[in-house]
Amino acid sequence: MIEPASAHSVTLADLAAESRFGVAVITATPEALARSIAWVHVTEVVDPRPHVRADELVCTVGAALVDPREAARFVQAVQDAGCAGVCLGLGEVHTEVPAALERACRRRGVALLSMAHGVPFRALSDALLEARLQVPVAADPVGRVMELLRADAPVADMLALAGDELAGRLSIVQRSAAAVTAGAVDHVEVDLDDAELLRWEGEGAPPNPVVLERFARVVHIARRSELAQESSSRRRVGQLMTLVVEGLAHPASLTPDLDRVGLDADRIAVSAWPEGTGALVSRLHSGAVVAETARDVLVLTHDGGQAREISDRLQLVFGYSSPLALADLALGIGEARATLMLARRRGSIAGPETLATLAALLEQQPRSRLAPFVTQLIRPLLAPEVRGGDELVSTLRVFIEHQGSVAATAAAQFVHANTVRHRLARIRAIVGRDPLEHEDRTDLGIALWAHDRAARRTESSGQ
Repeated sequence: MIEPASAHSVTLADLAAESRFGVAVITATPEALARSIAWVHVTEVVDPRPHVRADELVCTVGAALVDPREAARFVQAVQDAGCAGVCLGLGEVHTEVPAALERACRRRGVALLSMAHGVPFRALSDALLEARLQVPVAADPVGRVMELLRADAPVADMLALAGDELAGRLSIVQRSAAAVTAGAVDHVEVDLDDAELLRWEGEGAPPNPVVLERFARVVHIARRSELAQESSSRRRVGQLMTLVVEGLAHPASLTPDLDRVGLDADRIAVSAWPEGTGALVSRLHSGAVVAETARDVLVLTHDGGQAREISDRLQLVFGYSSPLALADLALGIGEARATLMLARRRGSIAGPETLATLAALLEQQPRSRLAPFVTQLIRPLLAPEVRGGDELVSTLRVFIEHQGSVAATAAAQFVHANTVRHRLARIRAIVGRDPLEHEDRTDLGIALWAHDRAARRTESSGQ
């Protein structure tokens, strides 16, 4: 067992001194070696900042660190996150520490360790847990919760057991959640992580905060593991849904996931949420299958009522599909993604009814597809050599808005009807499309829409 320098504190030096790990210090200042480690985080991404916290030891086999630029980016991310250092596992990808990684760590003052091949990173986290808690497994209530941790029991089971031990109810709450269960006369809260608290509620004597903090350490570790498993599950389901959309997998392959949460395969709704919101959306949904894909977060539910409440709470927009059967999942995903695109541009929730308009159809088109309309039908009117080009475009816009009525356009622009006819004739002569003809007017309307959208994007970007 590691013998930490102080109670509940394990340093990089403690890990390096434990021969069974085969840890070697590649580069580290004395101050870095004396730094306490909060936890061990294993990752193979180049930029782990969204997933790590200060004082964690970032462990990797270096799968993403074969390029010197990626190694430098990785080290900078570790430093920016305030992590304790980097531990490179040798043997899987690198047989020795890459020179670029060592240089980047020395340049930024980030501690770099290596660990012998065959030693799992899990051994570090297990040793860290034992050293920090330093309690025999059955010596006190925390030990019984640790038994559940080692058995990979759900966090809910740990909270229930700990609640019984402390004669109250334990729950994990957001820091912004102030409400306390009705009937509870007292409550105590301790830090769980940056976003959540561990709360005890009960009618009897509240527990000692020190004891509650010890429970919180174990729950925090279990919570991290559980969240990691949930994230992996969301990515797995996302990959499966992507295969369904591409026609490479049958929708029935998702039946076990629907059964797990009690969804009826004959009636489901698909909602699409912005990329990167998987953890938040999953935490607040109940009875739902949540999937993370490379472009968005997809949620399968019985209906969209719960999603609207979550949208209000998180201040996020989303798009949703019509109710459908699992066999039509690919269609539902396409519909949900199209409505999400509209929702993000409009800043409000969008459903399938919003798709049945020309504007909605145009919103879904890439700029490159609409660019020829602007180039061929609008820019010639605004060319420097065209006299009164702005008036032509203005009259065209009003003419289209008034469904092709010359009289209504003339009244709206305070000009004679013959002036409107003259301007429309000039438009026909310049671009070869007659605004008086329905099909040509539709083409000109699309061109105006695309021109206006490009202008709005330029204004919003400050260009």
